[in-house]
This record gives sequence, C-alpha cells and structure tokens, in this order.
Amino acid sequence: MPTDLTITEAISDPLIGQLLKADGMDKRSFAELLNNAAQEHLEQKLANLHEKRAEHFYLRAAANEPVDAQCINCM
Repeated sequence: MPTDLTITEAISDPLIGQLLKADGMDKRSFAELLNNAAQEHLEQKLANLHEKRAEHFYLRAAANEPVDAQCINCM
C-alpha cells in the first residue's frame, strides 16, 4: 500500500533531489516550502473542525437537546 513520504524522506529522495536540482531549488528551501504547506493544511483542518463543532453545538442548542462535551454521535 503506497504511503506519503515524510518531509525528511522527501528531501532525502534521490529522484526528488534531481528534480530540485533541475528546478534550481535547494533542499533547505524545499523543506521550508513543505513545512509551510503542512502547517497551512493543519490550520485549515483545525478551523474546519472548530466550525463543525460550533455548528453542531448551535444546532443541538436550537433544538433544545442536551449539548454534551463528549457527544458520541458528534461528527
């Protein structure tokens, strides 16, 4: 089963190294680019999760249902 490379694996991969060289990009810049993209992805996922939880909370509150912190049926 294929898996994604970690950032360390990506910057150590010889084929990716050749592509970086052809593109004129050094490994440090590439690692920074990947780290920034990962951070942005994480922030978007967390924002989406917070939004879903808030929506769930307000829907349950509007329906006058109990709003449990550990709701089993949440998401």
